[in-house]
Amino acid sequence: MVKSLFSIPNNLLYFNSANLSFCPNSVNEAIETHRRKFEMNPSLGLKIVGTELWETQSLLAQFFNAQPTDIFLRPNVTEALNAFILGYPLEPRDEILVGELEYGSVFNICRFKAEQEKLSLRVLKMPQNSVALKKLSQQYLIKHIESQLSPRTRLLVLSHVVAGLGLQVPILNLSKITKSLGITLAIDGAYAPGALPIDFSQFQSIDFYGCSLYKWMLGPKGTGFGWVNPANHSKLKPLMAGWNTFESSGPISQFGKGSRFQEKFQLVGCRDFSPFLAIKELLAFWNQQGPEQIQRRILELNQYFQDQLNRILSIPAVISPDPDLNAPMTIFRVPQRFQKIGAKLAQKLLELVKIQLHFYELGSGWYGIFSAHIYNNEKEIDEALDRVRFLMNKAAVH
Repeated sequence: MVKSLFSIPNNLLYFNSANLSFCPNSVNEAIETHRRKFEMNPSLGLKIVGTELWETQSLLAQFFNAQPTDIFLRPNVTEALNAFILGYPLEPRDEILVGELEYGSVFNICRFKAEQEKLSLRVLKMPQNSVALKKLSQQYLIKHIESQLSPRTRLLVLSHVVAGLGLQVPILNLSKITKSLGITLAIDGAYAPGALPIDFSQFQSIDFYGCSLYKWMLGPKGTGFGWVNPANHSKLKPLMAGWNTFESSGPISQFGKGSRFQEKFQLVGCRDFSPFLAIKELLAFWNQQGPEQIQRRILELNQYFQDQLNRILSIPAVISPDPDLNAPMTIFRVPQRFQKIGAKLAQKLLELVKIQLHFYELGSGWYGIFSAHIYNNEKEIDEALDRVRFLMNKAAVH
């Protein structure tokens, strides 16, 4: 049983894996093993950790069909996007266009760069309700985005999966348009790796892609990476200075097999490298379970939830008729009688019936996001819906 490979409290029904997932026991154990090994001789550990990190980075690149010299490790996707957006050269009065439903911290990166460099910042409008999504097609979405590009747009920042809508943006088709217009395309991929197959060899027209490993990928908390198109290696300037800023010798110069880009963008300073080194065990877990099998199971659980949500609670999912636009997570509007609870919805649901879901607010009200993983099963989904039905019938939520 896959659930036995994780340590999950028996009374908790956890359906928030798109935001933060559980880590396999083997990976948690590997973190502690690497930490203890380092503490056996910290001086030696720091001296050799560069070689170990490069091995890890090479395996990570292989898993996503990328070149190891094109990725750099960071604790999260926010830091990866900081490295690209703030380090990428733009001219005064150039325009940054950022998606309307982007993660708040990513929007603030764009705002910070615009204010610091006297750039223009504009928001790209996105469909935001069930009516709009029900009419959506890939072709319409691409045209909708293309129509908002202007001659001044030089950087487009957009999510691969718009979490608040469960919407999968066709980034490969979009990238052909941005490349033809000379627009740099930076993708926030926080909600895609693990849930969707990612192949960087197909990203020739994409300029940057940032990933978190602790969401759908089940990875150690505080691990992520950025992928940079080789054409942008020489353009990108590091945001932090240290031993790796200029030409250097010793272990630092050995990282990345002579790549100057790798030397400049490797992790700076002494830190706990154990979570990054445990990525090896994470990738071993995925290869043992099978990426296609994991992703198929995520889809099965998501479809089962949608069917049962409508059958048991008469709540329809907010989805597009085009299956290729739907990420494997279910968005649904909170019933009107519970809209007034607002920001406390997740807290109330956890306190009253031990269910962990994520809720957010759009212009038309509050919505829930369901995201299951391989440690979930249909029985848990039925139990969760029964608990929610009890609350709705008894009006137990205040």
